[in-house]
Amino acid sequence: MSENKIIGLFGVCQTDICIYVASILQNAGCRVCVVDNSFEQAMHFCIPHPAEKLLTITYKKIDYECLIPTECWREKAYDYLIVDLGVWPSEEALHACDEIYLVMDCALAQVYRYRELMKRTALPMNVILRDVCVEAVSARKVFSLLQEENCFVVDTYVLPFHEDDVACRVGMQYQGYQSFSHLSAPFEKMLLKICRELMSCEDALVLRSFKRARKGVCA
Repeated sequence: MSENKIIGLFGVCQTDICIYVASILQNAGCRVCVVDNSFEQAMHFCIPHPAEKLLTITYKKIDYECLIPTECWREKAYDYLIVDLGVWPSEEALHACDEIYLVMDCALAQVYRYRELMKRTALPMNVILRDVCVEAVSARKVFSLLQEENCFVVDTYVLPFHEDDVACRVGMQYQGYQSFSHLSAPFEKMLLKICRELMSCEDALVLRSFKRARKGVCA
């Protein structure tokens, strides 16, 4: 059985983050598999694939799979298994993850429903708040509501609304993922911090891997 690290992401529009993080980890020399266990299956539209149906698609030296049962995750021979858990994952899937990232926008209904999920599962989670529009609500207000009677928030990341981030996320669904050379500075900073936490290695390696991944190359 492998000693892989399972990273689960769920919520709203987390597929692009899965792909970006996987690309950075691969450029650091890690064996990476991205699993799309979401109902939406957005990954299918982002990664080029042949006409025939395959269990595993390898693109830019990263393996992509879909709908893999939770009990099989630990059997995978990778350093990192990045799982897109969709909008509303099962508690079994969340408990199987080593690290969890909740990706949200500022919709108030999401804040309440995900706060209750965090309290019920009692699992520490990192929270990414994306597409923040300060004219509508501050990130501080959203996090204040999310953390009300909820002590399971670990790290928080704020991504202000930026057209380039949206263009990259939507564009890859039509042209296929190529690189992330046009992301906003806050998005790039978040990716660097996440990968530093995941790899626990020298900053020089993380930065070098990030720069290569940003160009769309692979190790």
